[in-house]
Parts: sequence; C-alpha cells; structure tokens
Amino acid sequence: MRRWLLVAAAGCGSVDDGTPWQDAASAGVELGPLPTLRAAPGCTLRIASWNVHGLSDPDDLVAHLAASQQIANADVLFLQETAQYPGEDQTRSAQLATTLAMTWAHVPVHLLRGGVMQGNAILSRFALDDVEVKRLPTVGHGQARFALAADVMVGERRVRVVDVHLEVRIQMTDRIRQLDPAVLEERAVIGGDFNTAPWQWVEGIVPLTSTEAVVGQNQAAVLDDYMASREFAGAIAPDVDTFTLAPFGMRLDNLYARDIPIAATGIERIGGSDHYPIWFDIDVCN
Repeated sequence: MRRWLLVAAAGCGSVDDGTPWQDAASAGVELGPLPTLRAAPGCTLRIASWNVHGLSDPDDLVAHLAASQQIANADVLFLQETAQYPGEDQTRSAQLATTLAMTWAHVPVHLLRGGVMQGNAILSRFALDDVEVKRLPTVGHGQARFALAADVMVGERRVRVVDVHLEVRIQMTDRIRQLDPAVLEERAVIGGDFNTAPWQWVEGIVPLTSTEAVVGQNQAAVLDDYMASREFAGAIAPDVDTFTLAPFGMRLDNLYARDIPIAATGIERIGGSDHYPIWFDIDVCN
C-alpha cells in the first residue's frame, strides 16, 4: 500500500485535497423512501454500474433496462452522469427509482449548460442507511468529482457500497491519487466509471495513443493492480470493453469487492449510452 501512496503523490499537483466524508443531510443528497422489496433477502446480491450518458429520458432508460437480461435483475444500481433538468421537482435518478420500486441516493456534482445538474446515484431494492458523500481531490484541469457511499440493508446484514466517477484527462498516478480517499479499509464494494482510458495526457488536454504513450501504461490493468494492493478483487478484466464509441474500445468501468466473495460477473451490451452496464453477484453471507 505504501508503494502506491508514494507513486500517487508523484503526480501533478491537485487544486485541493477534497473533503472528509459528510452525511447526506449536510451534503445536499436527495434520498428516496423505503423501497418495496420483490423478495426476501438472500445471500446473493447483484450490484450493477452504468454510466448513462446519452440516456437523459427516464422512460428511455427504463425501456433499455427492461430489455436487458442481467441488469434488470440488479438489487443495487450505481449510476453516473444522471441528472436533474430545469423545472423538474425530482432528479432523473428519483424518477427511475420510483418506476422500478427502488429507493435511491443522488448527489449533484456539477452544473451543465442549460441549467442541467449532473450527478451520481445509488439505486437499491433494499433500504439504504448511513449515506455519505466525499468530494474527491481535484486534479489537473478537471471538474469536481464525488464518491457516494451507503450501507445496503440486506436483512440483518449491512453491505457498504461506494459509487465513483473519476476525471477523464489525467495520468494514472493522479487517477490513483483522486480515487485513494474513497477506497475503504473495510469489507465493501466500490464501483463506477474510473475513466481508465489507455492513453497518456499532455497538459491534461492532448491524448497520446497507446503507440505514443509510455509502454506498459494500460490504465485499466494498473488500476486493478492498485485495487488488489488494497485487497479488492475486480469484476471485469482489463481487455474487456465497457466503452462503446467507435472506433475506440476500452474498459472505463469496473466493480470491486473487498472481503466479499464474487460469485458471477458480466457485461451487458445494450444500447442507449456510450457505456455498457456491468454487474457482479456477491455472496453477502460469507
């Protein structure tokens, strides 16, 4: 672990160091009511993650989820780039969760053109407790980035989960530096869009392709190595594409579990967004 912290500290300077974990009430998190459970809690919990860029219409998102084979059955769904539009009383996360009879926690992240407030969310078929938010270190020329955490109440068991969305145009050392404060030293799941494109960046603006960049700097593989050093096992291999914009294919998204057995993993190639949703089943009884 010490090796990774030293390497991360070697990246370019950050604008700030982020914030400590803050409770939902003080961080402006939108929380949903208790969900309607479809079945009694069991040992298997399916967690999925999806950057829904391009799927701004909740009805369209519901239709894509309904057509899926695996994500439609998720007990917990991490969302990135979900939003609230001007004139709406609720976020699109809330509208989606209500349709799916789930509860939710949504944190606003940054304001886009036209007054659209983009954010991240956790949707769950089980109650959420101890919801917290941490603003992550701002590095390079990027926007503010947040980690959203909650306990998923699976019967008498608590499963700590963390949803993240990292900066795009930063080097791997700074990517680890930004992520590190959100990686818990406990039994937990962390997932989301890590933006591990296989490029190096010049001044946070110009990407170098794999043929021009430093040899061996596959960001997805390096991230897996880092997470393994923090005792987290990953769901999706570095050479599996989760980003769909032609002609590029790359793994930007992943799910990781610490001290929780992973029973099954997968990626669902459905349309609508430029990301594919990913999922894994974990055994919460062991």
